[in-house]
Amino acid sequence: MSKKIEIKPLTPLVRKQIIQAQRNEVTEYHIYKRLARATKNKKNKGILNSIADDELRHYSIWMKYSGREVEPSKWDIFKFYWIAMIFGLNFGLKLMERGEERAQINYNEIGKEIPEAIQISIEENQHEKELIAMIGENK
Repeated sequence: MSKKIEIKPLTPLVRKQIIQAQRNEVTEYHIYKRLARATKNKKNKGILNSIADDELRHYSIWMKYSGREVEPSKWDIFKFYWIAMIFGLNFGLKLMERGEERAQINYNEIGKEIPEAIQISIEENQHEKELIAMIGENK
């Protein structure tokens, strides 16, 4: 017998942050998948695919709480893919990470209402470490 998760109504601020996080996750999923397909290095391809899969899983978690699907930012997918193709994967990933820092979702605040947010935050930090290590190896 499966246990049904009861989802409490969210505060407007947390709901807005969840929808933004959801959009970020699905956008990053598409970016990492495209970069993985374009990458020749098998190790980097594996890292990018693994991160992409996590981003899609995070999107699904947020969707459970928002109750709706969210479209990715087609502009960001296009922009970051071509930046990485023209200026190199390292440059593209660094630029993405800088953008993520500015658009930081307050996972601790969301975590007060949605405990899974803390785990997602931990995984996002792990992704950042993996990408930094990957960039360091490619210099």
